[in-house]
This record gives sequence, structure tokens and C-alpha cells, in this order.
Amino acid sequence: MPEKVKIDLLWPDGKEYTCWTYTGKNLWEIITLNGIDFGSSCGGKGTCGKCKVRIEGDSSEPAAGEREYLLPEELKNNYRLACYYTIKGPLRVFLDFDSSASAAKSSLYRDVPALAERTPVHSRQIFIPGIDSYSPIPIHRRLAHALAAYRLDLSISNLNELSRLDRAGRPSIELYALIFDNQTVKYIGRKKAGAYGVALDLGTTSLFAALIDLESGKSLAFSSKGNMQRVYGADLISRVNYCLENPDGLLKLQQILLNNINSMIEEMIEETGIAAGNIYRFSAVANPVILHLFMGLNPGGFAEAPYAGLFADEIQYPAAELGLEANRDAQLYILPQVAGFVGADTIACLLNLPVDNSECYLLIDIGTNGEIVLNKSGKMWAASAAAGPAFEGGGISSGMRAGYGAIDKVFLGDDGKLGFNVLGQRPAKGICGSAIIDITASLLKAKYMDSNGSLNTEAGDILQLRQGERGMEIVLSEEQEYANISPVVFNQEDIRQVQLAKGAIRTAIDILLQEADMEFKDLRKVFLAGAFGNYLDPDNSMAIGLLPAVDRDIVRNIGNAAGQGAISALLSEDKRREARALKEKITYIELAQHPNFQDIFLKNLNF
Repeated sequence: MPEKVKIDLLWPDGKEYTCWTYTGKNLWEIITLNGIDFGSSCGGKGTCGKCKVRIEGDSSEPAAGEREYLLPEELKNNYRLACYYTIKGPLRVFLDFDSSASAAKSSLYRDVPALAERTPVHSRQIFIPGIDSYSPIPIHRRLAHALAAYRLDLSISNLNELSRLDRAGRPSIELYALIFDNQTVKYIGRKKAGAYGVALDLGTTSLFAALIDLESGKSLAFSSKGNMQRVYGADLISRVNYCLENPDGLLKLQQILLNNINSMIEEMIEETGIAAGNIYRFSAVANPVILHLFMGLNPGGFAEAPYAGLFADEIQYPAAELGLEANRDAQLYILPQVAGFVGADTIACLLNLPVDNSECYLLIDIGTNGEIVLNKSGKMWAASAAAGPAFEGGGISSGMRAGYGAIDKVFLGDDGKLGFNVLGQRPAKGICGSAIIDITASLLKAKYMDSNGSLNTEAGDILQLRQGERGMEIVLSEEQEYANISPVVFNQEDIRQVQLAKGAIRTAIDILLQEADMEFKDLRKVFLAGAFGNYLDPDNSMAIGLLPAVDRDIVRNIGNAAGQGAISALLSEDKRREARALKEKITYIELAQHPNFQDIFLKNLNF
């Protein structure tokens, strides 16, 4: 019979976290379900070797497949792959890696000063008379009289709190009221209280949250984590199928996401010192599948054509019903979606574009699920491209998300050799999305690779080229035994994954231009959105054919515009109204059903 056992998780900086599980459970699953991200790309299937941990406790002999990824020195020091390890008793698990989930999170957002004068909450000082011993008037009526222009919506606990201040003979009581939307009073206290909101951008791979002061409009804290749903599928269709094939699949994926979100809220609360009870509002944006999983709604409609969900319009919902850490009366606002796989995150991006709608522009949000919007003089078209996880490091031999130890830029030196930059001035551990584009472009420019994506073996005189399990591979960084770091490589199969991803994105762009009867030279602006798009080199993107060959000056990296749009919608009813209007004017194009899709996609596979 399984026994309940204690697992102590220890980080390099000394932080510890304790969780409980049962013998017979898989260590990888326990760690990931507790919101800790290895940055692995195989979903715990034992094929990437990125979930190395050092353990103390009851241990079995490593399996043969596990030994392939562990150095002799690592085996000697009790390193194991968590995905192979079955828990037999209490463990101390040393997480000897830096989490990359929070890299550069604050740089992706900015305050919204233009909205500050119209924020949804303001505080007002009031005075009410104390209770009269001879002609007592209930405190609720005295409050209502002092705030006659507003509706009182106070909790029982708030009324009880105020009653303790109300004593006979007291001439007056000084109080502060929190007024929402210039209509409703939700809290009254002796001291001025804060009112906060949380804006959520829920990506297929990464999650972002911003804690916002609803009175000033200022951003107070940010948090980011990997979306741990990817344990059950790196792409959206895999997660939909998991829900359809497992009776508890939907509940499990919803709970994983809610646990992720609540852990981000707790992180921001700890950083700022505010109380969860002072969080009154949420806004959320995501693609349609993630929104369905977030709400606990059946995503089966996305398993096959016509790819339609259970809702697409805006939704307002009690946050407490989802179990979000907040005030019991907090409301969740979900922005409207476009159609198919183009969701509220795309609408949120459009809310913050620095552009006149009369201009011809292209918006590209590149991620596991890429969204593209084309605007031609106020008329808009949108499409979704299943790029897969390659541009976020998934499915790439040494791929990882941006974080300490990630190669984020690759360039050609004057000697024809490849140089690179590593985040955090650490030994290189892997290669992230922006560098994947860079290395592909560098190989193409130097003719180390042909337009079909085949590596030129003659380049071995300049590059460190060798035969690997996934074809010819370039060694960017050698194995470093002292730091327990495997070699960082980029191989022939990685190039194929890049071809498929860039082919999907470029095909969506070409089809939208075709639908609008435009050529790329007609574009006046190209916006690259998302955490990945923010660090993308436009020249290299054009070199490999990911972007059309437009004037470099019209390409702008705009950061996490979806997250910024979620903040705007959290603070402004005008922005929510604009979001509803945008949904109605966008024509959605289902790429798979487009008559020219196959021909254009095959053409775009080449560099």
C-alpha cells in the first residue's frame, strides 16, 4: 500500500519548499505539479535529459536510458533524471539549476499613464455622526446618507468592523470609502485602504501576471512562470486531446493552471505586502483553448473543424468560483476572442498598438500558437499558425527558454566562426528562441547551410561539426563536467523544426496579404509582439524568410502587448468597449481550409 512521504526541494540560493506525496509516484510529475519548471522539452518522456536533480534518500539503480544523459561524475554524486525516478521514501531533492521563468518579466510591461485619470477606483473621506443614545440610527443608514450618490455594497465583515468603532456619545467618525466605477462603495474603513487588480496573460508556454493599483493605475509587481499544463502536451491540440481521452483531464489541466496563477499572486503579494482580500478585479487574455481550460469549459470544439469553442464574447465572472486568491467579491473580466484559435490575447495586443488604423500594418505575435493580424485602411484579417514550441526552445536539442545560462544571441565573427552571448554571464546551458533564429540565419548567410536546410559538411573546417543522434550537429559549447553541464548543440533535426515553425508563420502572413489584395511592400508598419518577438532580430528573421523582406525601419518590437492590453482592460471601460468593437471588425481566415494553403506552406519551408 502506498505510504505518504515528505519531499524537501532545495534551491541553490538556500530556499526550501516541502511537499507531500505517496510512494510509487514519479518525481518529475510531483515537482512540475508543484509549479517548478525544469525547462525540459519532452514533457517527462525521458528523451531530453534536462530534468537533472541531485537527491538524498532511498534510491534505486539508474535505468539504462537514464545513464545516457548522466556523466560518470553526476552518477557518483547521486544525480538522477527526475522523469525516470520513482519515489520510494522521503527525499531531499537539490534543484541545481536557475529557474528561467522570471527572466526580464518587468521589461515587458509599462504603466498606463493615459488611463490614470480614469482609473476604476477612488477613495473618499467621509464623516458620520456617532450613534445617538436616545434616537439611534443604524450605522448602515448613516453611511448611506453620507454617500448618497453611491450604492453601498459592503460585506458582513466590513459592517462588523465598522460597528466596533460606533460608540454612544462619540461626536463623529472619520472614515474612508473605496468607490468603484464612480457607482459602488465596496469598503469603508478607519484608514485609507488599497484596491488592486491582477492582469493575466496566459500563454500556451508561459504565464505573466501584473499587480496593478486600481486607484493610481501603477504597476506594483510582476510575476511569470512556465505554463505547467505542458506536462500533458506542448501544443494546444495535445491538451484538447488529453481532455477528451481522460475523464478527469479537463479538471486536472484547469487545476494546474489555477495553481500556477495563485502561486504568481502569492509571489506578488509577498513582494508588495498587500492582502489578498484587497484584490478586487482580474482581467485575463489568452488563446481560446487556454481560456476554455482556465474556465473549466469543454475544449472539444477545437479538436476538429470548424474549431469553435463554447464562448467567444467577453465574459465577467466571480473570481471566487474559480478559486483565485482575492477578495470574495472580486470579478474576473475576460476580453472577447476573434474566432478559431485567435483569441483574447490578440485583441489585447491590438488595444495598445501605437498606430493609426488608416495605416496598413501587420501584427505578429509569435509563440507556440502564432497569431497574425493584417490591417488595411481599417479593414482587418486575422489567422492563427500552429508554429509549435521551436521558437520557445521546445523540441530543439539544447533548447531552453530565456534565462540564466541561455544563449540569446548568435553572430558570425570576422573569421567565419559562430560567436554568442549568454544571459547572466554563466556557462552556456542551452539556446533560446531568439538565438535559434540567429544561428539559422548565420548558417544561411555564411553558406554553411543551403536553402533546403541541409548543413554543408565542408563547413566542418570552420565550425565544430560532428555526427550526432539527430544528424550532423554544430557544437556551440563543450560539455563542462565541473558544472554538470551537457554540450550545447544545434543539429540537422533542429533546423527541420525551425523550417516547420517559420513556414507556418510565413504562410499565415502570405495568405492574409493575398486576402487583402496586398503586397508586402504596401505595409507601413510591422509589429512583433510577445516575449519572443520582443527580442527577435528583424534582419535575421527576414534572412530566413520568417518575415517578408520589408524596410527594416518599419519593423518594431513591442514587447508583451497582450499583457499590456490586459492591464489597459483592467483599468479602463473605454478599452473594454474598444475590445468589443475590434472583435466585430476582424475577418477570421481558417488557414487549413484556404485553397492555396498547401502550396504556399511547401514553398515557405525553404529558406
